[in-house]
Amino acid sequence: MEHEPVLTSEGMQALEEKLQHLETTRRREVSEQMKNAIDHGDLSENAEYDEARNAYLKLEKQINETATLIARARVIGENDISTESVGVGSLVQIEDVENDSNKKKFRLVGPTESNPENGKISHLCPIGMSLMNSKLGDIVSVNTPGGIKKYKVITIAK
Repeated sequence: MEHEPVLTSEGMQALEEKLQHLETTRRREVSEQMKNAIDHGDLSENAEYDEARNAYLKLEKQINETATLIARARVIGENDISTESVGVGSLVQIEDVENDSNKKKFRLVGPTESNPENGKISHLCPIGMSLMNSKLGDIVSVNTPGGIKKYKVITIAK
């Protein structure tokens, strides 16, 4: 079963900006590439045209997928984020039960926004799923490649 796309307000804004860029700047660039390739004559043996046409088809697919995601997504605004239990949009800090100096802080987001290097993890990844609906002080178990890890929820914020 396909999950309903979930985005934070920030994630929706970023997607809308991406779509705007694709529909204007990128579409104009690719159209120019196609025009230049057509100007080179015979399209049956024109590798430059084939490349430009493929870039155009890929761009249109990306535009369509992004527009569909925007249309289907459920946006989680700041007022929708609880500080009582963990959900999409929550800023969570956890500590390793076995090593309380090992603390991690991240925001739970939908898969589209996930970017672990920037502290954003998907609510559908193993740690995200384990944390969903947990409360302050709860201990959650996360199945990792190295075995089961236990974490304590030490803060939940917006």
